[in-house]
Amino acid sequence: MQNDDREVEPMRHVGSTITIATALGAALLLSGCAPTVTAIPPTTSPTQPAPEASPEATPEAGDGDAAVGTTPRDADLTKTDFATSWRDALATGAKSFDGEPVSVSLEWNRTAWAYTVKLLSADEVYLATVNADSGAVIGEWTKHRDGGGRAGTPSNVFPADGVIEPSAAIAAALAAAPGTFEEWELEEDNGVLAYEVQIDQGHDDVDVRIDAASGKVLEVDQ
Repeated sequence: MQNDDREVEPMRHVGSTITIATALGAALLLSGCAPTVTAIPPTTSPTQPAPEASPEATPEAGDGDAAVGTTPRDADLTKTDFATSWRDALATGAKSFDGEPVSVSLEWNRTAWAYTVKLLSADEVYLATVNADSGAVIGEWTKHRDGGGRAGTPSNVFPADGVIEPSAAIAAALAAAPGTFEEWELEEDNGVLAYEVQIDQGHDDVDVRIDAASGKVLEVDQ
């Protein structure tokens, strides 16, 4: 029985402590002096350290969008020399396709000035779009020519030598038909290799043909 009495006494002491604490809390609330509670953040478990911040990715040399150029759309192309020439673009196309060049053009392609080169074989047509600033291939397509192998070797192939620069052709076209340059295409027509330069005059487009050898204005198509 003595052992039972010693076990009960501590329980009575705890019960008294709880009752006193409850009464003290109620008194503080009634007096408007509520205790301030400060939140203590949980400690980080030593077995689970906080993850370290990942380093930012650094692009490697040469990374970038092949379709993005550095020459702005409104650049004065009568004074602009692109890092990649139209001859370079033709050479790039020739690496991917065994054919003869029949035309090359330059126009704004969404985010860059770009060439489109056209090569023909006996039975296929190949087109490649090349960034004029970087020389990167933006896109390329191959399809069968009408008539298949019966189409034969193309006859309207043009030489890359003895041709005036596009900037000179654009300047000549703008002198004949003032406006904003849109695009040019170099190809042989009726035995004459010529630039066909498209000029935007606001209300309409004008095509000006420039002799690719002499720079002479051949025609202004209003």
